[in-house]
Amino acid sequence: MDADALTEILSGKHLSMQERITRGAWPHPPLIFVELVDHLASIVASSDWFPKPFRAARPGELVADLTAVEHRGPHEYIVHVQRSGPSGYTVGAATERRFDSPRDAGAFFLRVEYRLPGDIDEWRVVE
Repeated sequence: MDADALTEILSGKHLSMQERITRGAWPHPPLIFVELVDHLASIVASSDWFPKPFRAARPGELVADLTAVEHRGPHEYIVHVQRSGPSGYTVGAATERRFDSPRDAGAFFLRVEYRLPGDIDEWRVVE
């Protein structure tokens, strides 16, 4: 799978079967979790936010399930998490966790947002 398609999937975009075939991303072997972490770490290290800037829900607003990585400095990566239902986090509360490396932040993002290893947009991800 090409890097652009992988980035799109990790950003939450769905690729239709026709688009997968057209882009040469189907069929394919399972994706390897550490390779996804490496790919995401390179993006996170060179971006302010992934996949987009985070804004916590305000009182009275609908609460969206969101996870985003913020790159604040050379060794400061913050993963912001907000959930609307039971998932180990207080419903509607935004939490954040600090990491020193883009790899650690990326691995945490993939585990929290997509529960990987497992499946992401019908692609199998293995250890």
